[in-house]
Order: sequence, then C-alpha cells, then structure tokens
Amino acid sequence: MIETVPRKRRKTAVKKNLTKILLCTPEVTELPEGMGNAANLVAAKGGGLGDISASLIRYLNDSKEYELHVVLPKYDNSIKRLADITNQQIDRLAIVLSGRGIHLVNDSAFSYLSTPYQEHEIHTSIRRALAFQRYIINTLLDWIQPDIVHCNDWMTSLVPAAARAKGIRSLFTLHNIFTERRTLMEIEICGMKPIEFCEWLYYERFPVNIKENWRNYFDNNRVDFTASAILACDYFNTVSETFLEELKDNHFSDLVPHSIYEMIKLKYEQGRALGILNAPGDNVNSKVMDNIINFNKHNMAEIKPLNKSLFQEKMGLPQKADVPLFFWPNRLYFQKAPELLVDNAVYFMKKYDLQFAVVANGDTKLEKKLERLSRNYSNIKYYHFDDKLSNLGKAGADFILMPSRYEPCGLPQMEAPRFGTLPIVRSTGGLKDTVEHLDVNNNKGNGFRFEIADKAGLEFGINEALKFYRLPENVKIQNLQRIMSESKRKFNLQKTAEKYMEVYQKLLSLNSQ
Repeated sequence: MIETVPRKRRKTAVKKNLTKILLCTPEVTELPEGMGNAANLVAAKGGGLGDISASLIRYLNDSKEYELHVVLPKYDNSIKRLADITNQQIDRLAIVLSGRGIHLVNDSAFSYLSTPYQEHEIHTSIRRALAFQRYIINTLLDWIQPDIVHCNDWMTSLVPAAARAKGIRSLFTLHNIFTERRTLMEIEICGMKPIEFCEWLYYERFPVNIKENWRNYFDNNRVDFTASAILACDYFNTVSETFLEELKDNHFSDLVPHSIYEMIKLKYEQGRALGILNAPGDNVNSKVMDNIINFNKHNMAEIKPLNKSLFQEKMGLPQKADVPLFFWPNRLYFQKAPELLVDNAVYFMKKYDLQFAVVANGDTKLEKKLERLSRNYSNIKYYHFDDKLSNLGKAGADFILMPSRYEPCGLPQMEAPRFGTLPIVRSTGGLKDTVEHLDVNNNKGNGFRFEIADKAGLEFGINEALKFYRLPENVKIQNLQRIMSESKRKFNLQKTAEKYMEVYQKLLSLNSQ
C-alpha cells in the first residue's frame, strides 16, 4: 500500500492570513472548477453526504475567505469512469491536485470500489476508514497545519482526537448513526500512533490515566470511533435541529449506542452541539434538470402531467392522469420503515384508487416482496434504483412517501416540492424540520405529517394527501405554485454553507479565549 506524499507546496496567490480549512469527507458528488481543471474528474457519491460536501466546498471556495483543502479517498475506478486514464496517470493527477488543495488518499483499499460504501471481502469498511484517516493524521495535519479541520461521519472519527492533541480546532458533523470499535493495538497496526492522542479517545471501559498506563489497555479495551469524535471535537453538529434534540433526549435508545448518546448529551450541555440543516443541491431544479420534461411554476399545470404520464409509462403503470401517484424515493432500509408500504400496499390499493411506484435498493427480502407485488398487481410497480428514473419520479408523482423511524435530515422531502410533488412524512428529525402540514385555508404548509410509524399513521398521511388531491384544480394549482416558490427559498445550500461558516468563526474565536 503506497500513499502519495505531497511534494513541496506550490506557491499560489492565496493570502497568508486566510483561515485554512481542511474538510475531510469519504464522498463528494463534484468539486468546483475553481479548484483546478482536473477537479471534475474527482467524484464519488454514496448518499446525501456527497451532495452536501460538494455544495459546502463550492460555497467555501467561492467565498474567497478561506484557504480550502479537501481530502477524500482516491477511488481509481470512479476516476476511470469519467476519463480515459491509466493508473499511472491517476497517481500523477493526485500529486497535481494536491497543489490545488485537493488531497486524494492513495491506497489499495479504495482502488477497486465502484461506490464509497461498497462491500469488499478484503478491503472492509473499517480497513478503508483506517487507511483514510492514517493519511490525514500522519501527513496532512502537519503538512497543511489547518486552523480548522471539519470531519464528516465515522470514517473520519479519529481525526478530531489527533487534531486536539496537535492544538487544531475541529468540527465533527454526524450525518447518520454508525460507529466501529477497535483497540489501540489494531489502530497502531494500521500505521497510526494512537498513543499520541489516546487521552481524547472514548473507550468501552473507562481507563485510569490512559496516557501513563496505555500498556494496560493496549489490546483489550476497544475505542468507540464515533463517540471519540464527539468527545474530542470542539464543536459537534447533526444535520437537523430536531434530530439533535431527539438524540439528546435519548429518543432512540434501542438504536443509538449509549456511548454516542452520552457524548452528545455532554456536548449539548457544554453548548457545543448544533443542528445545521442540509439542503438539496442547486441543480435540483425543474427548469433545467436532465431526463425530465422541464417546467416552472407558471406552466406546471400543463407540463407536470406529461412527466407523470412518462413516469407511469417507464414504471409499467397504467397511464391514468386522474389517479393519484405515490412515489417511494428512499432506500429499503430499516431506518426508512419500508415495510409500512410493502406489507400494507395491497390493503391501500383495495381501499383507495391510487398507484405506487418504488425505485429503490436495499433489504433483499423487501426487494423480492416488491417484485412479487409488481408482478401480481397493476397499480404497484418496482424498479431497482436508477438516478434518472428517481428524478423523473420526483417530477412526475403527485406525492412521495417518507415514513422514517428516524431521519437525521433527509433530502427528497425538500427536493420533491421543487417539482410540485408533496411529501408525506413521519414527524421526526429533519422531516419534522422541513415539512409543515398543509393548511389550504390559511395558504401555508408544504406536505403532510403523521406521528406514529405504523399502518394507521401512514394511512392518515395518505388520506390527508387524497383530500388535497380531490380539491378543485385551481385551488391545488395555487397551493402547488406557492410551494414550488417557497421550497428553494427556504431550503438551499447557501443558507447551509453560511451556517457552517458561522461555526468556523466560533472555532476561531476559541483561540482568543
């Protein structure tokens, strides 16, 4: 395994007094052209983190207020898909990009992956996380000497402890609940020196004077990665305010490890925990998005039905303009509560005149159930996830379904209203923060909320949506036009980036205290 060691930093026109930010992320949708002509070759997306990372990087870079550095894994296969380029050329590219502030971690752990979170028999997710962090901790923190290091999710969770030991301020952003645990010995075998920052790590068993007695715990006391990040960072944030409140109040005790809850509660009590809402990318726009029939709020009444018909055709649903179409935009994972739809779809179809379209991957048992339903019933159709088809679904459907058990933020419920498609959500996390129950009489709201993640709760949401669907056409159009106008104004990445920049200022102010 060979890591690319940066050459001497190229002289640039960057002012020396600019705040240096090192942003660490395992995925990014795209990088701005302002970071170099070859930046468009670097892209790897696994979920919403890739989108928010790309947008935050763009806004930070455009602000000209920072000397921005970005570190992410070098996904060779991903680069090859974007350009006809050899492995040797990719390695040279990594060195060139480092001079533009883009640092690619060169390790075999990332070379053969098609997506950031792909399962691999040899290069497991924990091995990839350790390889990623080894380069950041062993090389970049000392080479760049950033004023602030911004870490995203568990794959960067040892970095705040190493940064703390070096006197570097850090922000840790939790996008989803996940952690790993390894001993100090296992971390050291991967090439880091955890003894240098061991006092800022969270252990399964509380260690007595770990700095002096580390040998007593070296191979028998595992470090909790995510809890360590929250403990060591100067500021911590979730990606919605309500999700932070839910975690702090231990709403998900059966899902969230006690270690993470304990550290979040501590950070909250210290006044160092924040909720910063994610937002959809600027490219999520009914006027310009590819693979849909483009429209705006003024011609929505004429053009949106064309997208609905096209989506019905591609899904294999009857092309009926007057039948409400409900779209499932989420992955088929426990968190998203997909069984509420899958197990009750027949009941809903028999009771109501409606259609269901599901474009998603996930639990194989649920995928097989959906395939059977798709074969046996004309009003429910299922396809494995396809980005283009999913975008058409958001543009063409009447409603989207998001009955999540918990939701750190969520993006589809903010994206769909930009297309005049209304979300039906459970009132939790980012869904609660972004969806207000529709009140037609008072001309406010943008979707439908229910409280309990069960059949009755989902049916309530569907019923509320059907009531809206049956309203006079002019009333519906007026509300949908208002919602389309409000959606981008309320939830956009410029606001999100500005919130993060406010946190950076808080971190800088700590140095003067």
